Amino acid sequence: MINIGDSSSLYSSHFTTTFVGIEELLPNEKLLTTNFAEKRIKDFSTGRYCARKAMEHIGYESSEILMGANKQPVWPNGLVGSISHTVALTGAIVGFSSQIKAIGLDIENIGKINSDMWPLLYTENEQIFLNSLPPGQVSVYTTLFFSFKESFYKMQYPLTNTFLEFNDVEISGLGDQFTIKVLKQFPEKNLLPSTTTVLHHQLENNHIITWCYIV
Repeated sequence: MINIGDSSSLYSSHFTTTFVGIEELLPNEKLLTTNFAEKRIKDFSTGRYCARKAMEHIGYESSEILMGANKQPVWPNGLVGSISHTVALTGAIVGFSSQIKAIGLDIENIGKINSDMWPLLYTENEQIFLNSLPPGQVSVYTTLFFSFKESFYKMQYPLTNTFLEFNDVEISGLGDQFTIKVLKQFPEKNLLPSTTTVLHHQLENNHIITWCYIV
């Protein structure tokens, strides 16, 4: 059993290493999978399964989670959430919109980033930091920074409808304390709320789980 979160009880999560099939989907969710390949159906179904389990943890009844124009989950009224998966681990995180404006979750396999990808994924300052690390820590931190950016993107998009490139944000920190700085200039109407984005992470075997939220 994987447990993430803090004592605030602002959100709930559920993770599984077992994929489920289309039988776990509700009627309108099944309609969305008409043209999906088999693997996509398993990812989609397992993500919705985890999301409903997380909803149960906070006493929210089972509801459909449909899909937006950019394939993002559309959450039932009163909820915010995020879903992520790798080939071996799927998870979802949810919270009440009355307490959290937006939340993002990401799961990554440690060691997935090659050095030739760095210029596309990391700012100059991030690359200087990564190059300063002992060799044994590089694979963890490159994956962690990548995952932070993914979870932040998922969090901010429902609020701003703005696409971010990896170099549009910058991560700094060490150990358990990390911050994120947005370098991109948002259109005035798409600005993020002037609140603090909290970054969290957890290591689970060969996976890194990251999540962030705005209250």
